[in-house]
Amino acid sequence: MTARFRLPAGRSYDVGALEEARERQHAQVVCNVLLLDNTVQPFRANKQDQGRILLDVVYKHLELTERDYFGLQLADDSSDSQ
Repeated sequence: MTARFRLPAGRSYDVGALEEARERQHAQVVCNVLLLDNTVQPFRANKQDQGRILLDVVYKHLELTERDYFGLQLADDSSDSQ
């Protein structure tokens, strides 16, 4: 459901579009991927996406054609700080 409000200058204000843009912005996370050469490369991904999407982005970045030998492993750094 979207709502439109009139601003004093005659412009319309679309609340639904603003909320969707805000949700898209908050729904993205930065995933730091440690590559085999010990470099860390940041990638953006949506929280709702499956890991396969992130893996495909990494493959594309590395220009890999042979993908059967590689995968992703989740490492949660937040538990190390406690």
